[in-house]
Amino acid sequence: MPESLSPEDLTKLLKPGMSVYMPNCAGESLLFAKVLQENSDACAGIRFIGVWIPGVNQIDYAALHEDARATSFFVTPALRKSFAAGKVDFLPMHYSDITPYLRSISLDIALLQVSPPDKNGQCSFGLAADFPPSIIGYAKTLVAHVNPTIPAPSGAPTVAFESLDYVVEEPFDLVEYDLGAENDALRAVGANVASLIRDDDTIQIGIGKIQATVLEPLTDRKNLRMHGGMICDPLMALAESGAMAKTGGQHSAIQTGVAVGSQALYDFVADDPRVTFHPATFTHDINVLGSIDNLVAINSSIELDILGQANAEMIKGNQVSAAGGLVDFLRGARRSKGGRAVVALVSTTSDGKTSRIVPTLAPGTSVSIARSDVEYVITENGIADLRNKTLPEKAEQLIEIAAAPQFRDELRAARDEVPALRRR
Repeated sequence: MPESLSPEDLTKLLKPGMSVYMPNCAGESLLFAKVLQENSDACAGIRFIGVWIPGVNQIDYAALHEDARATSFFVTPALRKSFAAGKVDFLPMHYSDITPYLRSISLDIALLQVSPPDKNGQCSFGLAADFPPSIIGYAKTLVAHVNPTIPAPSGAPTVAFESLDYVVEEPFDLVEYDLGAENDALRAVGANVASLIRDDDTIQIGIGKIQATVLEPLTDRKNLRMHGGMICDPLMALAESGAMAKTGGQHSAIQTGVAVGSQALYDFVADDPRVTFHPATFTHDINVLGSIDNLVAINSSIELDILGQANAEMIKGNQVSAAGGLVDFLRGARRSKGGRAVVALVSTTSDGKTSRIVPTLAPGTSVSIARSDVEYVITENGIADLRNKTLPEKAEQLIEIAAAPQFRDELRAARDEVPALRRR
């Protein structure tokens, strides 16, 4: 049986040189984070490792002590100062590659957050099943915040209470996330994306405001399903509208790695049997994705050039995010019978002064999505269909349909300066 600790006792387990895994999204224990912040000397020489998500996870563990470091798979806003200071080791990996990496390294301690044990002695991972279940048996020491506030959905992975080494039992707040306000351009993007979605489709959609604008128009569809890495608040209205399939269990209508949003969302996933949680080894597996008929993968990028390749992680040469599961899902949708691989974005920056459809990506900018992985580029202006197109045909679609009208002349003029597009 695990040893019971007070929150303050947590720091006694930490020793310089250790690698400490901290879950992401609502799997992150804010109680453990608070203890570490209040006892920062205990973080000296510690390397924290986590898949922290931009806009969701707000704590910079590398900043807890001058001798602390972090390994991350995104450069989140919270981590930017430490990243600029050289205290964050950024690993640009596809989501599907992260679990094998975590299993390949030495993890001294995993700081988990789970529900209280049920009558069978099983603790639920609750709202975050993407990576925590997959490191059980690989981390040397399991320390769990047993939090009665976290729901225990019937379709979530569990860990045996007796498999834990140490437990801290205390109610505490969960990570919550607000998508933010929509605007007219985002609503137009969402409406254009929604026009591609038919009855019986399975939707994968990334985090962000576009999620709301895509799902809102779908309430008149029938037998929809969701399969992806994350669900947020906009899913609830769609699920309650009658547009989604009613099946639960092994073939559940809503399959996800994590849920992150409001308390209302957490109550919803706790009670609705259509929702099941799965590790990233399932949600992002190319073979699983390819086996789902009519999978529509909808993801965003920062900018896209007229060759059809996208940057989803850098602004003016600075790393501001990561590709995450983009490529996993786009490639899975391309394998799916009847699938559609979509990159959705507003065609200009928020002030309207800069086009996000560009002649070429700037030198030093990461190509997050290769041109071969994109089928549709959707903006507020329309749907650019890049399927089976030559490079000049892709450029034509992107300039004449996806780009904002005020930038089209500029893009047409630049087209002939792109070697791959020069007319002979």
